[in-house]
Order: sequence, then structure tokens, then C-alpha cells
Amino acid sequence: MAVHSGDRAHWEKIAFITALCERHQPNYALYCETIGEPEKADQLRKVLNKVWEYLAGQLKSMKNLEKALLQLEEITPEPTEDDGYGVYPALDCCLLLTSALQMILDDSADDLEAAEGLSLATVSHFIAFAEDLEEFDPSQQQHELYDQEQELQQWLKTCLTSPESQSDIIKQLRKRLNEFESSNLGIAI
Repeated sequence: MAVHSGDRAHWEKIAFITALCERHQPNYALYCETIGEPEKADQLRKVLNKVWEYLAGQLKSMKNLEKALLQLEEITPEPTEDDGYGVYPALDCCLLLTSALQMILDDSADDLEAAEGLSLATVSHFIAFAEDLEEFDPSQQQHELYDQEQELQQWLKTCLTSPESQSDIIKQLRKRLNEFESSNLGIAI
């Protein structure tokens, strides 16, 4: 049975988006390395860790999260300033993290479906770029990276509906995500 976004607890939606961002994070780190600003990748990592801490019940201060959102805005790339392809997956990583933070700060926000689509689109665009295709159409073609992204999203939905406590689910989720050797685009840092 498919779980629709309306059936999910708010924290589960935030955790889902945060997990997607975790898988995108090496794409951002590579971009920062490429432009010679590795400190931005460190800043993004710190903001991402704050969201995980919030989800695990270790961070209660909304002021910290509001400040993190402002810090994230400062390190979000602008594609018009950079012609390299890497700016787009890096931007997608920042957009996912922005969505997670905004959902924490505003209970009425729900970016789950947009985040699912964004993450799949990041992979589709990368496949098209890497294989010199005009576009990658998953309904017409198959690709290992796209299949892995769909499997990951399904696994996340299953994991997040576990009967365990929120903090145990978050701990297990982070542990499993840290076991991946590369990003959703196959990039290892």
C-alpha cells in the first residue's frame, strides 16, 4: 500500500527530506571542492547535522534553526554565476535542506512530494548529462542510478513508519545513510 503524504507525521516528512539531502550532500561537497570553497561544504554539513539533532530530540532551540536557515541561504549556489554542471546538483542539495528547515519552522509547510520529485529529477538530469542524452525518461528507459533512487525513497518510507521510537528511527536512519559509499549520483568524496 502506498503511503500518501497526508498520512505521514510531520517529523517523518522532515526526516524523509533530510535523508534525501544526506544522499545529495557529497554532490554539494564536490561542487565546493571544484570552486575552491571547501568551507562551504563544512557549513552545509553543520546545518544538516542540526536538522538531524532536531529530529533526534537533541536540539530544541528554534533560534538555532532560524540562524541555520540564514547560514544556508548564504552558501546556496546561484546557477547564473557558474556555468559548470555541478552547480545544479549542489543547488538541489541546498533546496532539500531549505525545505527541511522551513518545515521545522512552519508546521503547515509540506514539501514532501516536491522533495521526492526534486531528488528524482536530480538523478534524471545527471543521467542525461553524463550520457549525453537530450533527456532521460524513466518511463522509456532504465538506469541503475534512477532505480537506486526509487529504491532508496521506498526504503525511507518503510523505515520511517517503523513502530520504534522517533529517536531510534533517526539513529538507525543516520547509521544506514552513512554506510553509503557515494551520493545519489554515484559521487564519492
